[in-house]
Amino acid sequence: MLTESQKKILEQAFAAIISRELSIEQTKAIAEKTKLPLRFVEWFALAKDIVPLRYQKNIGNIGIEGQKKLLSSRCLIMGLGGLGGFVCEYLARAGVGKITGIDPDVFEETNLNRQLLADENNLGEKKATEVRRRLKKVNSAVEFAGFSLLFSEVPQPIWNDADLVFDCLDSIKERLALAKKCSAVNVPLVHGAIAGFCGEVGVVWPGTQMLEEIYKTETKGIEEILGTPSFTAATAAGIMSAEGVKILVAKRINKEQKMLFFDLMQDQWQIVTF
Repeated sequence: MLTESQKKILEQAFAAIISRELSIEQTKAIAEKTKLPLRFVEWFALAKDIVPLRYQKNIGNIGIEGQKKLLSSRCLIMGLGGLGGFVCEYLARAGVGKITGIDPDVFEETNLNRQLLADENNLGEKKATEVRRRLKKVNSAVEFAGFSLLFSEVPQPIWNDADLVFDCLDSIKERLALAKKCSAVNVPLVHGAIAGFCGEVGVVWPGTQMLEEIYKTETKGIEEILGTPSFTAATAAGIMSAEGVKILVAKRINKEQKMLFFDLMQDQWQIVTF
């Protein structure tokens, strides 16, 4: 992640650090002094077994090496609405170093019931712009790039730069096209979909056809009829984020094709293997 010259610069900056913890103030001071990105400073601290306090509660689960991997990771989130807003938030808090978000829409009043980043004061604002503002407040070490683009308009370099893609779209046609695109660039896809109190989450590995199996007879999502409460979006996004983090830190190595289906009304959870 760092060049030898950057490591030397940071080594000098850390010479006076004797604590095994690093505060936000210290991180920003070192970044300002060295003119290096905040995530570079955090990564170097972890390499010296110095834990940034913002990640202290992560280390017991994913370890220092896992946190370093997250800071080095690049995620692409397709859709920044009900699912995507929560996924962006969770990944930024986890410490994923680079996040790219794609969504052509602006916030509307009908988004207020479920979309984390929608509020009464930003109606009409581009979702990609609002996510950038939010993540800057949540974790300024995260490098976020937001684009108000349609799926078909996303340039190839963005696909090539992703380690992992999140499907937070609301169109079956685009979900299927996204799965094919991820297979073409050999990148895993974390899929999520919600409707009413129900949702589904699964990892689509490159070269597999799981979404084609699920949607082979469907062309329109039932969420257009049932709508979606906020807690359904948060539940699915939380599971999607957990799956993503496991992949990024190599905690999930089983590439079994399976989908989790849940119904919060009936308290039912089912895993289906394809």
